[in-house]
Amino acid sequence: MKKKITLSNDDKNFFKKNGYLIYKNYLNKDKIKSIKIKISKVFDGYYETGISPDKVKWDKNNKKKIPRQLCNVWKSNKSLRNIITDKSLAEIAAKLMGWSGIKLGQDSLMWVPPRNGGVSMHQDNPYQDWHTKKQTITCIIALTKISEKSSGIQFLKSSHLTKKSKPIKHFFNGKKYDYTIKKNSLKNYEKIFMIGDMGTISFHHGNMWHGSDINNSSSDRVSISIHYIPQDTKYSNNIKHPIYSRYKKFNSNEMDENFFPVLWSKGKNKRSNFLT
Repeated sequence: MKKKITLSNDDKNFFKKNGYLIYKNYLNKDKIKSIKIKISKVFDGYYETGISPDKVKWDKNNKKKIPRQLCNVWKSNKSLRNIITDKSLAEIAAKLMGWSGIKLGQDSLMWVPPRNGGVSMHQDNPYQDWHTKKQTITCIIALTKISEKSSGIQFLKSSHLTKKSKPIKHFFNGKKYDYTIKKNSLKNYEKIFMIGDMGTISFHHGNMWHGSDINNSSSDRVSISIHYIPQDTKYSNNIKHPIYSRYKKFNSNEMDENFFPVLWSKGKNKRSNFLT
């Protein structure tokens, strides 16, 4: 089903220097094809578990050419959950960041038809103020072949070494996806494209500047983004996030594993027991 990845010291040093890491052909094509059939059903509103994703940014009647997006589909479909909560991927992410344990913050399923898309270059960490550690690392899994023309994710090499910015104002911005490069004086950073067959994966640091142009190919582009957070993080005081605040307990900043499951840990508090 998946390729075994052994994280080497060279991998760790590359990530530390450049802010990203790419592995080719992590999932095999037969596995992906079976998953893609279920993805179309999820976008049509069929939730195998009976639980809706936390965000549904998709309306058949809306003619805007923004990416189709569902967030936290791990709750809605078992096959997607098995990929999103994969222990091996979580372990790699934790070791790249030097964390002793890691849990799921959010997933994002993206479907970008031809001539659609455009995710503005941004950092992920500015959106992490809802929990105490305020950090994330992201894994992206390509479920279709990706090329420079289909515009999978782009990284600004080593830009994770810059300071954390403020959240950007225009997130889905079409062909103007790179407007933030000039605004934040990032023109001298080299653009790295995630290119490969379906099943290719990448990891990137929460301070890494990244985004994607519109899909200029003739095929759909589909991917899953998995945003991990440290296992020992807790809710920030006075949390105001419209989604994450739903799961905050009264009189406690502890994060419930039913909504933020532990995916890997080298300590006593192992992986959440309801995950396979």
